[in-house]
Amino acid sequence: MARLKALFITLYPLAAALMCGHALWRWWQQGDWLWAGVLLVNAPILLRLVWLVGHGPARGGRQLVLATVCAWFGAAVMLLGTLSLGDPRPLAWTYGVVGLAGLCVCLLWYQPTRAERGKTPRPGQNLPSQTLLDLEGELVSTVSLSGRPAVILFFRGSWCSLCMAQLRELRRRQPQLERRGARLLVISAQPASRAVRLAQRLNLGLEWWVDPQLALARRLGIIDPGGTPLGLGLLGYSADTVLPTVLITDSRGQILFVDQFENPRARPEPVTFLRVLDSMTLAPR
Repeated sequence: MARLKALFITLYPLAAALMCGHALWRWWQQGDWLWAGVLLVNAPILLRLVWLVGHGPARGGRQLVLATVCAWFGAAVMLLGTLSLGDPRPLAWTYGVVGLAGLCVCLLWYQPTRAERGKTPRPGQNLPSQTLLDLEGELVSTVSLSGRPAVILFFRGSWCSLCMAQLRELRRRQPQLERRGARLLVISAQPASRAVRLAQRLNLGLEWWVDPQLALARRLGIIDPGGTPLGLGLLGYSADTVLPTVLITDSRGQILFVDQFENPRARPEPVTFLRVLDSMTLAPR
């Protein structure tokens, strides 16, 4: 099942992009507005992905509703165009049906594999002692997190649009988190070289570590086996990644808060993390 999901999330956006490109070319060449319907069916999911990466927020419910409405409106445009032309245009309808089917699968079936109950971290546990790498390739240990609270984001990869949106949200809240004495740490599941390039490109000022063998993720039980889109293995990515997870630890390294996103399309608001930190101690605003 995990490999099917990885195949789907690889092929669906690619197919949507190709269908949009061909539909735009046919519309420009033939002038038949039936092809505008094909664009309305397939373009919204691509625009949503671009919007999440560039702007956020890391919650996709409203945008998915808009994408769904736009897609079905596109289907209506295709129907009206067909009736107007008196020509069914099988290729256009093939593109439309594929786009609608892909959107339905995305809404109803595709999401990260859920962790088994009882194997995920729970409040009250201590964060395991584990050696990781920083972006300079130096060894770092989770033991070094003791002494201050820490907000720890397990990052699936730069291919995950919601993860990218969540990074930007955390950066915007970074001053408030740090005023509460917290370290803001991103633990990346992607290769170190790509984590370095991403950190430099985004220039978010966050602290980054890399879990190259997913050792810490395995100990915490937050592995998403086969969750990386197919084809990214050619770029050095592991087939396995992590479940979208945020942990908040106190100054003793004890886990106080765990969020694994019951709805993977709705990451928690950063204000939630502020409330958890405020519950530890009174901090200046």
